[in-house]
Amino acid sequence: MSRPTLCRFYLRPYGTLLTDINRPCLCARTRNCEHDLLTSSRVRSFSNSVPASSGHNKWSTIKHTKFANDAVKNMTAMKHSRSIVAAAKIGGPDPDSNARLYNAIEAAKRASVPKKTIESAIRRAAGIGSGDGKTLENVTYEAIGPGATAIVIEALTDNKARTVTSVRTCLTKQACQLGPAFFYFERKGVIRIIKRLARPDESEDAATQPPPSAIDFDEIFEHAIEAGAEDIEAFEPDEDADGVEAELPVYQILTDPVDTAKVAQELKDSYGYDIREMGIEYVPKKESTIELTDSQGETMRKLVASLNEIDDVQDVYTNAR
Repeated sequence: MSRPTLCRFYLRPYGTLLTDINRPCLCARTRNCEHDLLTSSRVRSFSNSVPASSGHNKWSTIKHTKFANDAVKNMTAMKHSRSIVAAAKIGGPDPDSNARLYNAIEAAKRASVPKKTIESAIRRAAGIGSGDGKTLENVTYEAIGPGATAIVIEALTDNKARTVTSVRTCLTKQACQLGPAFFYFERKGVIRIIKRLARPDESEDAATQPPPSAIDFDEIFEHAIEAGAEDIEAFEPDEDADGVEAELPVYQILTDPVDTAKVAQELKDSYGYDIREMGIEYVPKKESTIELTDSQGETMRKLVASLNEIDDVQDVYTNAR
């Protein structure tokens, strides 16, 4: 058997070319070595300069972003799935008779959670299909944030010790701590609406229906009160929204927690409002809100972001503005 051809050069890290006649080349099976061709055509002998190269290809430029986006999607789907399981175990697997499950399913749909994932979560809660056998519990933590703000953290966990340790670690990193905060909040049903799709007396033909339009405050206020809402408030347009929604104000409707699903259904069916978000939340009392400085606001944003990265955490509420 003939001895494989040895390469006179080999490429070291950072592109440094050194003479090494004893090291076999990866392309030794070919008669013309790539390193010899590189040396003769692109690299001048006795030069200290290193040939520049891009160091990446199309896949390497997008894979990190893709992996990060996939991780966010998986975390979102997991959180909604756990919320659906907990709601179904408490009130049963029928969303028509379980308002909490109905809200959880609607929230999952708005977050683009696959239908298969939602159905699988309901089956697990009903004891159908595979499951990990772990019991999920709802836990709520109170904390004092930057500028003496109040924070309420809702979590769904199968290990309270693990969750409270993770929460306390996030708080400590931002010089915050666990402390009483419930006094500054009220438990309310919350419905958020941005646009109106069509009026109920208009033609059902999609071709004749008008595009989504802005909402008049006096009109939606009247409709919300008739549907059973307690209060309504208008907010600035959502910067993260897409298309026309980024230019329309957000209307937040408050209800009694047990009436949330009923009011939302009435606004959708009778008046044609598009329900963007719906759920039961901790809403800060108007007299208890605190305005933060720029530095305190930045600390609060970092704290909320780190808390939301915890797998068990479902929602974070604060009275900061």
